[in-house]
Amino acid sequence: MNTKAVIFGLLITSFIIGNIYRFSFFSPQVRISFLDISVIILTIVSLVRNKGRIIIKPVAVFAVVSLFSLLLSTRYGLPAQMIGSFYWLRWVMYTSLPILFANSVSSLSLRRLMIILSLVIISVSWLQYIYFPDIRPWFYLGWDLHYYRVAGSFLDPGFTGLMLVFILIYLSISPLRSLPVSSLLWGLAYLGLALTYSRSSYLAFLVAMAYIARIRHSWKFFSLVLLLFIITIYFLPRSPDGEGVKLERTRSIQARLDSWRNGLIIWRDHPLLGVGFNVYRYAQKEYGFITSADWQQTHAGSGVDSSLLFVGATTGIIGLAAYLYYLRYLYSVSSPLLRASLLAVLSHSLFLNSFFYPFVLVWLSLIFVFSKVDISPPLHS
Repeated sequence: MNTKAVIFGLLITSFIIGNIYRFSFFSPQVRISFLDISVIILTIVSLVRNKGRIIIKPVAVFAVVSLFSLLLSTRYGLPAQMIGSFYWLRWVMYTSLPILFANSVSSLSLRRLMIILSLVIISVSWLQYIYFPDIRPWFYLGWDLHYYRVAGSFLDPGFTGLMLVFILIYLSISPLRSLPVSSLLWGLAYLGLALTYSRSSYLAFLVAMAYIARIRHSWKFFSLVLLLFIITIYFLPRSPDGEGVKLERTRSIQARLDSWRNGLIIWRDHPLLGVGFNVYRYAQKEYGFITSADWQQTHAGSGVDSSLLFVGATTGIIGLAAYLYYLRYLYSVSSPLLRASLLAVLSHSLFLNSFFYPFVLVWLSLIFVFSKVDISPPLHS
């Protein structure tokens, strides 16, 4: 079996489909995407190739703590624990992908895969914006009412924006051999990012560019990026029918503040091990934070709009310490590409649960292996 071909085929198809098609498994709360199926297949392949050794130590530490917290969440019943266990297993599989990538894909092939995925994300994002700018009909499936915003196949401007930031980081640090092509892709990704109207993605972009400027010892670079950003924001089109394109919108700010408040209250009451990994929806219902009839399906019920707060509320201070140990391990890889990407996710995750988003986990896995093989060309001042 050609493992490289399997990896390429599954991941490229997964990024094209994104979240456009998902189906329920076992419960309305468990939504399976093509990417999830792909990762299951890749995990099986990795288990066979690596004789069962697929988990790195920092992943194992948090996996043990989070599983223990889940086993203690008996108050929410067996169905809640089973659903939590599905998401726990999914996280373990996604964070174990670097082992498979490192042992199956050469450095050159890995670079090609990242370029192809970048092309897919950029192309699908623009096709969606041009031909399907109104994704409000997807509201009945639990998605937000986005209108004339780049949402891509992920159907979410916030996460699509972060994926575009990843591409901008990659092209800024490891540009293509053809400078005109690299510049064109950078421009398309940047304009796509701008049209997401995602403030968290804007912050992630600026943080990443500031880090790149620091390691280049060139604040002129960041000054030019900041000037470009300010000009872009000024000229961004504003659709009169779309609340989401208003950068001064306050409804989402209030919703985020409520999400943080709820998370802090739950964490305060369960400080050591939290309420249990990924049974947060049930905790919210118990507290009366979600009362709608569709509480099992709504996206707002499943987590907190902050990754670290989500970890704290579901696995407590012990789980948060274990998770920070995992992040520290990733950051310890001496690679500007990985560190810039992690800083982007960290800033983005202050407002969305970015560190647990499946496509983000796949990209970080690719970046991690790419950084370990260290094939990036040197930075230029």
